[in-house]
Amino acid sequence: MLSELKSFIFGAKKPQEKPLNLYQYKFLRYKEERDEKYPLDLLKVHVPQKDNMVSVVLPVYNGGDILADSIESVLKQTYTDFELIIINDGSKDDTLKISQSYAEKDSRIRVLTQENKKIPRTLSRGFREAKGEFLTWTSADNVMDEDFLEKMVCEMKENPKTAMVWGNMRLINAKGKKLRKHGWFEYPIGSSNVIFPNNACELNTYANNTIGAAFMYRKAAAEILGCYSSYRHTLEDYDYWMRMNSLLDLRHTSFTRPVYSYRWHDGSLTAKDKELGITKNRYKLMVFDDFRRDFYLMPILWYVDADEENNALAEDLKARIDKTGNVYLEKEDFEKLFFGGGPSNLIYLKIGEGQQMTGLPRDAIKVGINVSDSEAFDFTVSTIGKGESESYVFDDNQTMFSFIDAKSRNDMLYAIEGRVENPEPHQKRLSVVLCTHKISETLDDCMEALCNQTAKSEDFEIIFVSNNFRDDALKEFVQDKKQKYPQIDINYITAPQTGLSFARNAGMWVAKGEVVLYVDDDSIADENVFRETIKSFEGREDLGTCGGQVLLTIPKEAKDLVNKNTIGLWSNLEIEGKGFRYAKDYGDFPYGANFAARCDALRMIGGFRCNYGRVGNNFAGGEETLVCFMMEQINKKIGLNADSKVEHRVNPDRFTKTHIEKTAYAGIMTQFRLRRDLYAPLDWNDMNIRERAQKAEKMARAAKEDSADKVLYTAMAKAFRQVLVLRQEDYEYQLKNKRS
Repeated sequence: MLSELKSFIFGAKKPQEKPLNLYQYKFLRYKEERDEKYPLDLLKVHVPQKDNMVSVVLPVYNGGDILADSIESVLKQTYTDFELIIINDGSKDDTLKISQSYAEKDSRIRVLTQENKKIPRTLSRGFREAKGEFLTWTSADNVMDEDFLEKMVCEMKENPKTAMVWGNMRLINAKGKKLRKHGWFEYPIGSSNVIFPNNACELNTYANNTIGAAFMYRKAAAEILGCYSSYRHTLEDYDYWMRMNSLLDLRHTSFTRPVYSYRWHDGSLTAKDKELGITKNRYKLMVFDDFRRDFYLMPILWYVDADEENNALAEDLKARIDKTGNVYLEKEDFEKLFFGGGPSNLIYLKIGEGQQMTGLPRDAIKVGINVSDSEAFDFTVSTIGKGESESYVFDDNQTMFSFIDAKSRNDMLYAIEGRVENPEPHQKRLSVVLCTHKISETLDDCMEALCNQTAKSEDFEIIFVSNNFRDDALKEFVQDKKQKYPQIDINYITAPQTGLSFARNAGMWVAKGEVVLYVDDDSIADENVFRETIKSFEGREDLGTCGGQVLLTIPKEAKDLVNKNTIGLWSNLEIEGKGFRYAKDYGDFPYGANFAARCDALRMIGGFRCNYGRVGNNFAGGEETLVCFMMEQINKKIGLNADSKVEHRVNPDRFTKTHIEKTAYAGIMTQFRLRRDLYAPLDWNDMNIRERAQKAEKMARAAKEDSADKVLYTAMAKAFRQVLVLRQEDYEYQLKNKRS
């Protein structure tokens, strides 16, 4: 699938002049990873449909004055195997009368009417009703060329693994005349044509919808994606294409001639761009889609419930779950899981007949495999009986697994989007999230400090996140603290996926506070930390994140390792002065064990990216820095409060030269990664990286043998040299895969 995508994007017919740009490169790297884990061949997917039929959905609200032209353009199509589903979205003019008059003359037309629900919900209803193998939608404003359906169907049949094709169009005015010199991908100038880029690799990473209104996609793809987002009014199509692009293959038509006329007039949504904030609000969609792609790759939870008759299929699916890095749950695990109302991200597979397991999280995606009772599941699939049921049917287990994964994650994401767009009222001023995976020597002191704050107990809650849910000792520890401090709202939840970012996000989704404060299990909070954190955000609606001081406690035996150059490698963060100030630049961003964020803003960006941050005993980080960059993308500022302090009691075992070496190396590699992934400014180039490497090498030579500085600068030099190697590999890849 990916090889064909590359073949189309980069082509072989014409010599290419430009390499991939960084936006295209970022997306293609994502596609490679997704395709490697979850290959999905639509040729092997069979959904209930009428083969060869095209379903055209036409949502319309008060479009009576122009509706006839649009309907007529569909009826005049040279490709005649279609159905036209007109949905009267609560019109108050003669839209319904006009629609019904056409339906009376042509049996291919169906007319549905409803109260006004706006385009996203209307489209979703239309495509639920659609029966065709191929789908498209148009509007009362627009007009299809007579061969539009024929040419688009031909493209789909010539490229059977492609989920969607899009083509070029022209702009017309209110009277149907060509609108020239509009400046929107117009070629030639003055032609009225809109000639879109011929690949979609920038669609998700650069805020510009390059698909347009001339498109067609498969019903199988629509079944994966589900509904158009009701939260993306005016951007619903862009959002839909982004999801399609993330999971499946999109292709520009092989022909360039425009086959669709897009009407630009005072009443069109495009003309109301400024009024409706369509372009202005794209940044929110781009930020959420960045999270969405992280979600498409991150581990989720699976449980397979099968009888002995289906044991072979169950074992096959378990192997695929494990191979892709997901978390497979045993039955007894459910007694120890507690999500606290946050997203469970769980897929429950019931294979064969029999009673479903009880006690599942309420938001679990329930999938029936080879079952007769479809009503009990979110959807059902089958490996047998193609064309004989309403289930989705597949040619092999890999296709079934990838389909279930993609469809389920879309459903999960839509529920998460609802949490973001319809937040519940905050019940606390502050939610304090403490994440851990074990009972450490400092955990009790850490928790005691959190329970003995000067802030009023009714103003805050403590959320204890176990990142090792099978360890009963952690739950017992929290229960003891709840009994000791009954006046404090202390909550215990689990984060089954390993990694600090997963645990932090689990706390974020259940937080009842306006602000979320993250502390580490080896930090001891000053008694005023809660109060100072609340104070930082008061009256500063523009503040997205705020960090406080993290002051390292240095063991006597580590005095030779810790100096002004190395102290930051143990997450020491000292803030000069007193009180609150805004960060000067990204070099001033906070991090570590005293990091707070406005809860609604943090949810808007999807929280911490799960492909960043510490997992187990690795030395990677950067998740807080990434959050700060994302906050700036949604127009929030970054702050620092010198009066908010925690003591950082790092395990003495971490004061080693190995820690210095690996942390210094990982830190530079993370900085490179943040730039490569287009989060940080692109202020590194080969020259200044080489200068950094040379400077580090010079410092290493000047340092004493076996000293901490020697280890530090040697590791830094090695990292910068490796960055040069990686940049060269990236550049060679970009040259090899040139864009059209």
